[in-house]
Amino acid sequence: MFYVSKITPFLFLVAIANFIASLYFKSTGMSMELFFSLVYGFVGTTLMGAMYQIVPNSQNRKLPMAPVSYLIAALFVLAQLLFYLWDVRIGAGLIGVVMVSFAVHMVFSIKNWMPVTVKFLGISAISLALSGVAFALSLWTGLVPFQFAIHTLTVGAMISAIYGVELAWIPMLLMETVNIRRANKILYIKVASTFAMLVSFFFLNYVGIALSSLLELAGALYFIHTIYSLIKNRRMPAPIPYVVSLFLIALSFLPFGILIGMLVALLPEVRETLLHLHIDLMVYGFGAFTIFGGMSHLFPRIMWNWKFAKAKNPIPIKELINERAFPKFMWVAVALFVVSFVLDAVGLRKLSWVAYLPIPILFANNTFLYFAKKLREAKDG
Repeated sequence: MFYVSKITPFLFLVAIANFIASLYFKSTGMSMELFFSLVYGFVGTTLMGAMYQIVPNSQNRKLPMAPVSYLIAALFVLAQLLFYLWDVRIGAGLIGVVMVSFAVHMVFSIKNWMPVTVKFLGISAISLALSGVAFALSLWTGLVPFQFAIHTLTVGAMISAIYGVELAWIPMLLMETVNIRRANKILYIKVASTFAMLVSFFFLNYVGIALSSLLELAGALYFIHTIYSLIKNRRMPAPIPYVVSLFLIALSFLPFGILIGMLVALLPEVRETLLHLHIDLMVYGFGAFTIFGGMSHLFPRIMWNWKFAKAKNPIPIKELINERAFPKFMWVAVALFVVSFVLDAVGLRKLSWVAYLPIPILFANNTFLYFAKKLREAKDG
């Protein structure tokens, strides 16, 4: 790693804490706290942490004004505490300020915009800023639809970042190369579908939302086809790394999540039930499993470079990754997700979160707690 972001592991831990909190709010039904903890607390925090690590390394330079990242992270956590414990409007207002500040920090740290991954991450950072401002305005004035704020982060920031990172990481992990023309086509389709969908959400035009979902679905299928073609035609048919396997599991949820989102727009009589399933597939499925893969790849490498790289006899980085546990984790996680999804589908929503809860706990045990164990062993040794 050219640059090590020491704020990233902290933001990852905050994200997982918010994710677990979202499961509690999920048990109480649709609420502002659920959307906030899941979308801003989990997805937004993860994106900020990941970009603080990935963007400087994509530029082969240190993060300019690196101490600013600590201030932004501290204010972001403060905003979340204000939202949960004091005043949701004050918390949302600070969220808007923080996300704009973060986007400015990211955009001005990028000098080389040529790689398609960097373009996707730039779109993601700008979408985060727009989402934060829209979220604050939706609570303060009511003039901006809440749905617009949420989907600016999920459709604009989350999916864009995932496409960009996976177009770089999956070929790297498989020791293959991705077709640049295909990657650029994915970018163009994503920009068009995101613009069309967000305009539709801003005006709450449900026909427009459904039609733009078709374009979003087309882009998702083309992205999935590109990734699967890369894997199918790889020159070295070695076992697929567990990180890529997690990404593939996550991608299997994406088309179905978009399709159900389309039905949410078209079928108001069953909108509440379908909305739960849409959230399950898009965030608890696609978003979460992708984030699990990304965190499990980044976290041990950041910590190794931070804690062990300069040691006289550094332990191998593989010892900080509980790779043997991840195949079992994936099977268990998928099974628990399916149970949770079915419980939501039949209306047993107060039980669905119980089925899902072991997933983040097992993940934390295989990553953060496993590293803490190895760190203690290294100190004792």
